[in-house]
Amino acid sequence: MKLKNTLLASALLSATALSANAATELTPEQAAALKPFDHTVIVGRYNSIGDAVAAASKAADKNGAASFYVVDQSDQGNSGNQRVTIALYKENAPKADEQKNRVINGIVELPKDQAVQLEPYDTVTVQGFYRSQPEVNDAITKAAREKGAYAFY
Repeated sequence: MKLKNTLLASALLSATALSANAATELTPEQAAALKPFDHTVIVGRYNSIGDAVAAASKAADKNGAASFYVVDQSDQGNSGNQRVTIALYKENAPKADEQKNRVINGIVELPKDQAVQLEPYDTVTVQGFYRSQPEVNDAITKAAREKGAYAFY
């Protein structure tokens, strides 16, 4: 009976010791708040997302990462192989840089989450043939600057 308890206790302790070294997967919010030290790609046949995450965890352990985030998972050339891109993070990963808004022609371009919190005081309308989005943004910012605007959405 004593031998059975000893074997059971040692099996439990070894199982927890092995899983303690495994890199942990981060949530999207956690990954966005930290700066990765490296990105890596693993390729293989994975039957499920869980298999791909387990392989990503092993790759993160091999590279010395404390945690990882699966950035992308895609089929590689319809061959059945999956291509998994992961971001690797150290234990004491630095905080990510705060995202700054773009400034075009002296006018700040606001993202939707910031723009909906403000009340617009005027609108601009532009007409013409524009070959690309930067040309549209250029025309909008020039019209907004004529009206004395600080920002646009």
